[in-house]
Amino acid sequence: MFVAQAIKAIGSLLWLALFIYVGYVLLSRSRGKKTRISLTVTVLLLILASVASTLGAGLVVIDAGEVGVVFNTFTGTKPEPLYPGLHFVIPYIETVYRYSTREQVYTMTKTYGEGEVIGDDSLWSPTIEGLQVGIDSSTRYAIDPRKAPYVHNNFHDTYVQVFIRPTIRSVVRHYISQYSITDIYGPKRKEIQEKIEGELRERFAKEGFLLLSFDIRNVNFTEEYANAIEQKQIAQQEAERMKYVLEKERLEAERRKVEAEGYKQAAIIKAEGEAEALRLVSEALRENPDLLTYKYIEKLAPNVQVIMVPSGTGTPFILDVSSLLGTTKPETSAGD
Repeated sequence: MFVAQAIKAIGSLLWLALFIYVGYVLLSRSRGKKTRISLTVTVLLLILASVASTLGAGLVVIDAGEVGVVFNTFTGTKPEPLYPGLHFVIPYIETVYRYSTREQVYTMTKTYGEGEVIGDDSLWSPTIEGLQVGIDSSTRYAIDPRKAPYVHNNFHDTYVQVFIRPTIRSVVRHYISQYSITDIYGPKRKEIQEKIEGELRERFAKEGFLLLSFDIRNVNFTEEYANAIEQKQIAQQEAERMKYVLEKERLEAERRKVEAEGYKQAAIIKAEGEAEALRLVSEALRENPDLLTYKYIEKLAPNVQVIMVPSGTGTPFILDVSSLLGTTKPETSAGD
């Protein structure tokens, strides 16, 4: 690009020098001076200026990220585009139109200031039930460099308004109308997006465009349907809450049941233990009848003062141990 601009600049300076030279001579002659125009200088400046201007008009530099389409005044658009680099075209007969091959994004959304159209540009379409749903979308695409001449002939610089926008709206409406509003918002959203993307890719390719991606950004509803969804969600949340409460109560009841069963088993085990202890005591008493008397005496010790001695008559004798041992405390007199 610098070379082409430099040559054009040189040509402009040479033309300026020629005009200044001719003007100087004419001005001098008007003041009575016998100044003559040098034919050599004039012709030389004319030739150099013409050559520089012609070269500048014929040299074209295509920058990275763009492609050039050559239009010939006599033969029309050339089928081969100009790719990035320096090219030479026929000056004054051929004109080069530049097209960007970089990624472009066309967004249609309800959000203010985010789309290509100011305001609500969400794509509203009827579903299979006849309900209206709004689709916010972004389409990433680029001009196919090989088909830039075709784009130039068919759309020139109006391809966004003439082809891109109408095609997107047509394809989106076509597929949205085949699904229910629940499918669009829920489980089949990705499936719908993939079908729309496939259809757009085919249509774009036929017209010289490369589809990079199609994304459903958001799904919008009418105010009435949005309110209905909100009420439904509230009801579902309440149902989930009640389900949780009932489940909690059920688990609590089971816990109490298990706890009661544990108490029951513990009581049974305790009763069985006591019954077994009584049985063992009964057996011991049957085998040794004097065991009860022994236990009684054992409870009285060590402060026992009397003992019982068995007799043949069945009635035991009661003996005062302290008197037998002579350990009775003497009575204290009143004077002591």
